Amino acid sequence: MIRKEGLLIVFEGIDGSGKSTQIRKLVNYIFEKSKYNHVILTRNPYKDVNIRAILRQDNDPLTQAEKLADLFINDRKKQVEELVKPNLEKGHFVISDRYKLSTITYQAAQGLEMEDLIKRHEGLPIPDITFMIDVSPEEARKRMEKKDVAIRGKEHKFETNLDFARKLRENHYKAKEILEKEGEKIFIINGERSPEEIFEEIKDIFEREIA
Repeated sequence: MIRKEGLLIVFEGIDGSGKSTQIRKLVNYIFEKSKYNHVILTRNPYKDVNIRAILRQDNDPLTQAEKLADLFINDRKKQVEELVKPNLEKGHFVISDRYKLSTITYQAAQGLEMEDLIKRHEGLPIPDITFMIDVSPEEARKRMEKKDVAIRGKEHKFETNLDFARKLRENHYKAKEILEKEGEKIFIINGERSPEEIFEEIKDIFEREIA
């Protein structure tokens, strides 16, 4: 485990779960909490443009699993070396929109072994806390269509297939159980409430666990 001076906080959830809204709320909350707080916001994928190209061009959720796993993990290692570790060492808050749990759950749903995907992330910083915003695939689809984000021009290789999205949801719970045995803190948050109610729970957990 890499020693960290700062704090790594991760948000996970399928597209349409509302995690982007909650990320913004927590960033603002931490920033306003103290003038000494520095907040670095990042996301996955980090820099590899090939990942988004695959997600746009290939609509079959079950294809290119191994290639995507390699691309995501290598991209994440670059993110850790270039951004995450340097800022943790400076004592900053690093908040990531997706991290290793995404690869573990998505590529496992594509057919790869979950335990192997977990092992391939060994040596990377362990999040101090992970918030998993949980909504049903049907609710997520409804929200994306309502916002007209739906299918066009977006990287929706996975979430547009409801059966695949249901498998993702199952995998989030499975991965949580495995990773918590290794000491990780993962909180599944009911995302089918108002943004204000959801953030109150996130804020309470944040204050209790790591503030």
